[in-house]
Amino acid sequence: MPAALWGSTASAEASPIVGQDNTRRAFGPVLLIGDSTSSRRWRTLRRDLVARQLGPFRYDLQPGRSISTAEGWGYNAVEAVRAARRAGFDPPSFVVALGFPDLYVWEGNAHPVTTVPAAERLIAPLLSEIGPDRTVIMLNLHSRTPRGAAVFNTALDHLAVQNPNLLVSDWASRAADNEGWHLPDGYHYNVAGARARQQFLALTMVAAARRSSHRRSWHP
Repeated sequence: MPAALWGSTASAEASPIVGQDNTRRAFGPVLLIGDSTSSRRWRTLRRDLVARQLGPFRYDLQPGRSISTAEGWGYNAVEAVRAARRAGFDPPSFVVALGFPDLYVWEGNAHPVTTVPAAERLIAPLLSEIGPDRTVIMLNLHSRTPRGAAVFNTALDHLAVQNPNLLVSDWASRAADNEGWHLPDGYHYNVAGARARQQFLALTMVAAARRSSHRRSWHP
């Protein structure tokens, strides 16, 4: 898998795109953790989140980011959670939009996940790191070509049964209904697709904040 497929500027040295807004609004706090499938329109992400009355919020998007603590580029999902907490951002709500970098061989991953049990073992440490008292919403996956999405999505469904704090957001159905959103690689998005995904992420973050709001109130 050529590294360029993770984005034209992706590299092992690519810096994460991190933003944080501590303003208190209707829905928050919530942390978004993603990879290159969610970063094409990152320059307008803060505006879109504010428009949905989100806040406080933080986003951390890393090209080639893995869920695995042993594979991928940059710092993985567990490290993204820890980085947020070191920065004083420890919210009750998390949205995770990851998966493809863990599913097959490419420059940053020599040990792809290929079975449902392996995918469950991949995701479980991230859920443990976040904690059972936090709301976690994870997006499922869709690709126009076979990329292990079915394995990942089945594992998510299994884990959601086992972990009451985990919900699955059905991005896969939305993307499958709009194949024109995809770039030739089948899982990254053109401008229209990236815009739709960013709006979907914002709504998912609102949903996460709504779900956790009855548990406790937290603001940085």
